[in-house]
Amino acid sequence: MRREFLAGACFGFGLLAHSFAQQIEIPRENTGEFAASPTLSGVDEEVKERASEALPSAVHYDRAAAPKITPEQMRRAGVLAREKVEKEARLQATRAAEAAKRFITASQPAEDRQSRSSGPPSSQALNLHSETALTKLANGFDFPVGKPDAQGYYKARGFRSHGHLGEDWDGIRGGDTDLGDPIYSIGNGVVVFARDCHMGWGNVVIIRHAFREDGTVKNIDSLYGHLNTILVRRGQAVSRGEEIGTMGTAHGMYDAHLHFEIRKNLEIGMSRAAFARDLSNYYDPTQFILSHRQLPTAKGGYRIAMNTFTRDANIRWDERRNYSQSSSGGTSESAAALKRALASQH
Repeated sequence: MRREFLAGACFGFGLLAHSFAQQIEIPRENTGEFAASPTLSGVDEEVKERASEALPSAVHYDRAAAPKITPEQMRRAGVLAREKVEKEARLQATRAAEAAKRFITASQPAEDRQSRSSGPPSSQALNLHSETALTKLANGFDFPVGKPDAQGYYKARGFRSHGHLGEDWDGIRGGDTDLGDPIYSIGNGVVVFARDCHMGWGNVVIIRHAFREDGTVKNIDSLYGHLNTILVRRGQAVSRGEEIGTMGTAHGMYDAHLHFEIRKNLEIGMSRAAFARDLSNYYDPTQFILSHRQLPTAKGGYRIAMNTFTRDANIRWDERRNYSQSSSGGTSESAAALKRALASQH
C-alpha cells in the first residue's frame, strides 16, 4: 500500500514539471521596433526614423539579449544627428542676420531715409551706396559777389536758354580791377567738385545745396568758373556767404569775371554737351536767388550723394590744357551792361 502511494506521488510531480517546462519555453515574437532599442534612447525622433532605414527590417530579440547594432549603423546615426544640429544652427544664424538688418534700417535717421526718395532730376534716385556727405539745409540764397546783394558788381551777360547757360559777373570798376575779388558760396552746402579744368574754364568749384520748398527737400548745384584761386576742397561743408575762391581770368583767356550757373540736374558736372541746354536742366540764376532769399530750415544734417558726375570720368583734364596768353577783351554786350550798371549808381 505504501509502495503504491509513493509511485503515484512521483508520477504527479513528473506531470507538473513537464507542464511548467512547456510554459517557460514559449519563444518571444520577433519585432522590428527600432524605437524600443535601449542603445538609441534619447535620440531625436526624426533621426531615429532615418537611422532605422539603415538597420535590418527585423531585429530578433530574446529574453536575455538586446538587439545587436553594428558600428557602421551607430556611425550613421551619429552623422544624421550632427547634420540636424548643423541645419538648426544655420537656420538660427540666418534669422539673426535678418533681425540685425531690420534693426539697422529702423535705426537710420529720418533725414537719411528721406534723402533716398527725394526729388526731381536734381535729386533723383541717386545711389547712396556711393560716397555721400552731410550738409545743413540752406536757409536761403545770396549772390556770389558783393554779398549779399551783389553790391559793386553788375551782370555782364545773363542767362539764355539754348545759349549762355549762366551769368557773368564783373566789378563796376571795369577791366581787371576785380581780379582776385572774393567769391562766396550762395548758401549752405557741400563742395562736390574743385579743380583746374583748363579748356577755357580755368579753376572751377561746384557746390551742392539742399533746401526745403513746398514741404519737400530739393537739391541744386551752383557752379563758379574762371576762378583765380580755389580756397575749398572736395567734400568740404561750406556756409552761406563763405569765401570759396577769388575772381580770375581762366588763365588769361578773358577779362576777370565770374561765370556762375545754377543747375537742376546733378549729373551735369563739366559735361554740359551731354545734356539739354535749357530750363529742364538749369535755372536762371538771378531769378532763382531772388525767389529763394529766405527758406525754412531744420536742425541736423541732410545726406547728399557726391559721385554723380559719371560722364566726367572720361575727361583727361591735364591732356587738354588749351591755355591762351591773350585776353579776348569784353564783348559789346558786357560793355553795354557796364554802362547801365554805372548809370544806376548815380
